[in-house]
Amino acid sequence: MELRHLRYFTAVAEQLNFSEASRRLRVAQPAISQTILDLEDELGVKLLLRTKRHVQLTVAGQLFAREAREILRRAGEAVRLAQRAARGEVGGFNLGFFGSAIAPILPELVQSYRRQFPEVELRLYELTPEQQLSAFDTGRIDLAFTRPLPPERTADFHQETIYIDNLVIALPANHPLAGQKRVRLKSVARESFVQFHRQGAPGLYDEVIATCRRAGFSPRVINEPDFMATVLTLVESGLGVSLVPGNVKNICRPQVAIRPISPPSARIPLCLVWRKSVANPALEAFIEIVRSKKAAIQALMGSRDSLRQPNLER
Repeated sequence: MELRHLRYFTAVAEQLNFSEASRRLRVAQPAISQTILDLEDELGVKLLLRTKRHVQLTVAGQLFAREAREILRRAGEAVRLAQRAARGEVGGFNLGFFGSAIAPILPELVQSYRRQFPEVELRLYELTPEQQLSAFDTGRIDLAFTRPLPPERTADFHQETIYIDNLVIALPANHPLAGQKRVRLKSVARESFVQFHRQGAPGLYDEVIATCRRAGFSPRVINEPDFMATVLTLVESGLGVSLVPGNVKNICRPQVAIRPISPPSARIPLCLVWRKSVANPALEAFIEIVRSKKAAIQALMGSRDSLRQPNLER
């Protein structure tokens, strides 16, 4: 049994006239008659009573016509749903992100996406870069705003740089160096440091150490919180200074001073990452929205040199 059998039969059932059904379907009348005969033969029941003047549904035909119309309706709905899914208008995906690096830009991206694709289910998960890799492996997330992937993982993923950041120093507002426009890093060599924990973002932590060593010292790290907001709280409390990505200015407290440093750190990219094996039109539509807003994002985040290849590993 094919959908064609059902379409021909329901057309005749509604019109009770083969000629009218033929005109409506734009199919030759003999073809319709033969198709319905084949259908009756397959079912083993009589669906229509035919005379030279009249066509009448049998009881079986009445019941079958009702179910056939529902099947055709569902089939049409399935076609429309598949077409909408192919355009990214329905479905869903899971997005991973982390803290201050994306907080200023994520709301507008999500709102823009929801305005265009209100029926897509978008689920957000705040995860560190390390947690995001595990979430990709378990299928928990499909897309992530994260730091550049380790070299051994890049073969399986697409990776696009969204903006470039650099390390800055966070100081208590009453710190003697807070009044300077730019802080020479060597001048804090004897200070205690509070740094975001290495396990959560090893590339960021290692760049902090490398930047200090280029300035001629190794930082004395006394605390490694697992939230950037906690890092700033400890700095505000006077427990130490911290080298943090410049984007923390978006969550910084009044009693914490953020200043550029010299020598500068390596560039710190924020990337959009997704698996090469995933074909999800809803996800692809979100990526296109991010791309369309990339220039505005870079302007907001003060990104420099954003089109060059990032040189900071995780």
